Amino acid sequence: MKKTIALLLSVLLLLGALSGCGAKKEEEAPPATEPTPTPVVSTPEPVQETPDPAPVTPSEPVSPDGSVIFEKDGVKVTTAGLGTDPTTTDREPIIWVDIENTGEEDAYLGVANGVINRMMGDVLLAVFEKEDGEIYGVSYTSNATIPAGSSERYALCYYQQDVPGVDMTSLSTLEFCFTMAEDDVSWPNYCSDTVCIETGEIADHADFRALGTAVIDNDQLLLVIGAQDYDDFFGPYVYTYAENKSEKYIELSADDAEADGVGCDYVGFGTRIFPGKLAVGIMSFEGELRDLKGFENLTVTFSVDQAETRDGLDSRTDETLDPVTVTYPPQVWGEYENNGLRLEIKPKHNDLITVETPEDDANGILFSVFETASREADNFEGVGWLFSIGTVGEDELHRMLCNDMSGVEPFARDSEGNYYIYYYPTDVRYARATAEEMQRDADQWSMLCEWADTVRDAFTEQNGLESVAYGNTELDMYLARAAWQKDVTCYLATLEFMDVDADLVDGTPYAEFVMQGFFYEIQPEDLPSEEYLSGESLVLGFPEEDLFIHFYPMEGAYVCIDKGDEETFYQAAWWDDDISYYEAMKGWYYAAAEKAGVKAADNSLDRFCGDWHEQIAGRGTVTISKSLAPGKAEIEASWPESAAVHYVWEMVASLDEEGSLVYENGSREVIESDEDGDSWTNDYSDEESGWFYFNDAGQLCWHDDSMPDAEDSVFLRN
Repeated sequence: MKKTIALLLSVLLLLGALSGCGAKKEEEAPPATEPTPTPVVSTPEPVQETPDPAPVTPSEPVSPDGSVIFEKDGVKVTTAGLGTDPTTTDREPIIWVDIENTGEEDAYLGVANGVINRMMGDVLLAVFEKEDGEIYGVSYTSNATIPAGSSERYALCYYQQDVPGVDMTSLSTLEFCFTMAEDDVSWPNYCSDTVCIETGEIADHADFRALGTAVIDNDQLLLVIGAQDYDDFFGPYVYTYAENKSEKYIELSADDAEADGVGCDYVGFGTRIFPGKLAVGIMSFEGELRDLKGFENLTVTFSVDQAETRDGLDSRTDETLDPVTVTYPPQVWGEYENNGLRLEIKPKHNDLITVETPEDDANGILFSVFETASREADNFEGVGWLFSIGTVGEDELHRMLCNDMSGVEPFARDSEGNYYIYYYPTDVRYARATAEEMQRDADQWSMLCEWADTVRDAFTEQNGLESVAYGNTELDMYLARAAWQKDVTCYLATLEFMDVDADLVDGTPYAEFVMQGFFYEIQPEDLPSEEYLSGESLVLGFPEEDLFIHFYPMEGAYVCIDKGDEETFYQAAWWDDDISYYEAMKGWYYAAAEKAGVKAADNSLDRFCGDWHEQIAGRGTVTISKSLAPGKAEIEASWPESAAVHYVWEMVASLDEEGSLVYENGSREVIESDEDGDSWTNDYSDEESGWFYFNDAGQLCWHDDSMPDAEDSVFLRN
C-alpha cells in the first residue's frame, strides 16, 4: 500500500483526528449533530443500553494464530495466522482473522486507535473480494459490515507510512481497539479494550535523535524535527518524530511558523500520542512560506497538552512553548534547461547526481541523469545511469509503439505534437569500488531509483505538458501496427459486412482509445465462462501472419489473440460504462465499411452535432459530437450560475428508438472561484441522467432528470 507523498501528507495531517475517534477511512466526517465517539479509558463501558458489557480482552500480547481477540453480541474474531497481502506486489504483512456473526442482525465492526510497532498509525480491515473461492480484489476500511449468520476470513493490515528512519515493512506488534456501531454510517458507540498481537518479527526504527534536531527532550516527551523535502503541490515540508515517554496522553500541535523571514498563515501539524508510543508526521505550511523552494532556518511555536485519559485532551488546556529554531544546510536545487524544457531536481537528489544536456542529439535526448558515485567508481558504458528524457515526433512515436519498448515509456506531449519519452535501464547500473561500499551505499542507490520513477509527473507539470500513456503488450503492438504501419495487411470483420480493410480510414483514435485500457494477459480459466468464446466477436485479422484478434462485446473487456495453435487471452485493467473497447473497434469497422461502400453512411446524429447556446440568455452552451462508438455522442455542457459558480457536464448519450439522445451516468461538476481567480470543485456527481430531443419547432431541448419539475431548456445552433 505504498502511497504517493501527496496522499501521505493528507493522511498524516489527519492522523490525530483518525486515531482519536476511529472515523471511517476516506469518508466525510459526520455532521456536528452526531454523537462524539466514546473515549477509551482503562475500564470502558458501552454507551448503549445493554446489560452485557464487552468481555475484557487481556492486555498482554496474544498470538497471531488461534487467539480469540473479540467476542460480543454474537460477533467473534479469531486470529488465523501471519501472512502477506495476496493482492499487492509488495507482499505487505497482514494478520488473517476469521470473523463470525452468529447473531440475527448485521453487525458493524471497526478498528480504531491503531499502533504499529509502537508507532501511532491507521490499522485497517481488509475485506477481500472473491470469485469461485479465489481472491481477486480487496478494499481497505476502518469498519466493515459483518452479515448476520456469516463466517468469513478477513485480514488486519495497516497504512504503511513512507518516512525516513521508520520501518513499516516489518510487522512486530499490532495494537488497536475494536469498535461497534448501530449501523454503517453512525459513529461507534462501543470501544473495546486494547488488543495487542505480537508476531515475533522484528521492526527496527532508527534512533529519532539521529534523524534531525531534538527541539523537546525531557522525561515526558521527545520531539525531533527532521529533514525537509518538497512537493509540487504542498511546497516545502518537514518530517517530525515524537516519543511519549510519560504515562499520560499527549497532543502536539504547531501554532505558528516562520522560515527565512517568510511568515506562515497556517501550520499543518497535529498528532495525539498514547503513553509509551511513537509518532511520525509531516509539517506543512500555508501562505507565503508555501511558495518557498526550501529554507535554511525554520522557527516553530508548539503547544503541548497532557491528560490522564484521551478524552481529557479535548479540554484544550494546552501549554504554548517558547519558539524553537532548526537550521538546515543551503537548499541548492538543480535547475537544468535544454531546448526550452526545464528539469528541476530537489536538493537531496541534486547533490548525488550528474546531469547531461546534449545539444541537438540525434535521438532527441534532452536530459540524461546518472548517479555520480557510480560513475566515479567505474567506467563501463552507462554506469550509474538512472534515466533519460527525450522527444520524438508523432510518426516516430507510432513506429516505436509497433514494436517492443522495453526501457522506453512515452509519458507526455506538447501542443506542437512532440511526444516526450522516458528512457530507463533494464539492468542494474550501480557500481562501487569494493563490496563493502556496495553494501554501504545500497540504500542511496535504491532511493535514487525510487526518485527517478517520480520524475515524469514533475517534468510534465513544470513544462505545462499533457500526460499520455500507452501499453506495450502484444495486443497493443498489433493495434499500433493496424493503425500506423503502412506495410501491414489487416482487416476488420464481423458477420454483418464480412472483411473490410482496416487502413481505409485513419485508425489512430480507435487504436489509442483501446490501448488506454492497459490490457494484461490472463489464463483461460479466468474467463467468465466456457460459453464466453461462443458469442459474437469482432475480428482484427492479420492474414499474412495467420493471426487474428477477437474483441468480445461482453462486460469485462476481454480479448483473445489466436495464432492458430496458440491462444492468448487479455483483460482490460479498467473500463467504463459509456464506450466499451468492443464498441470502439466496431466504430473503426463501420467507418471502414462506409469507406468501402458496403455500408450506408449513418447520418442519424448529424442534426444533433455542433455547438449550441441557450435560447433566452445565451449563457448555457452545449457541444455535441459523434463518439467512437456507433450511435453514441459525446456531450459537453456549461452553465454559469453566477460570476463565482459554474456548472460543467460531461456525458455520453445513445440514440434511442424515438430519436432522442439519452444519457446515464453523466458527470456534473460545480466549480467555484474567488476574486483572485483561484477555483475549486465544490460538488461533483457521476450519476446524472436525462436526454436531448427536438421539439415541434425543430429546436434542441434538454431534459435534466435532476430537475424533473423544471421546464426543459431550449438551445439554438451557433
